[in-house]
Amino acid sequence: MKMYYIAVYDIASPGRLRRALKIFRKYMHWIQNSAFEGELNEGQYSKLKEEIGKIIKKKEDSLIFFRAENKKYINKTLIGIEKNEASMVF
Repeated sequence: MKMYYIAVYDIASPGRLRRALKIFRKYMHWIQNSAFEGELNEGQYSKLKEEIGKIIKKKEDSLIFFRAENKKYINKTLIGIEKNEASMVF
């Protein structure tokens, strides 16, 4: 069963940030600086956490995953410019 995820992060090192972006882009859709969204099954989510866990330094970086059973339970309100057209959120 797929779940809907939003990931937000602060990564201190530009090198780790570039590597993290490559990983996130394999699994999710970029919506704004330091934010991705997407529907993932349990296996995909586990692989994403495993891959990103090898890059993140827990004493320097921060990563938060928000999860909902279905994207229809997420309401999006945009104020200002949209960085990337978010096709996943309605």
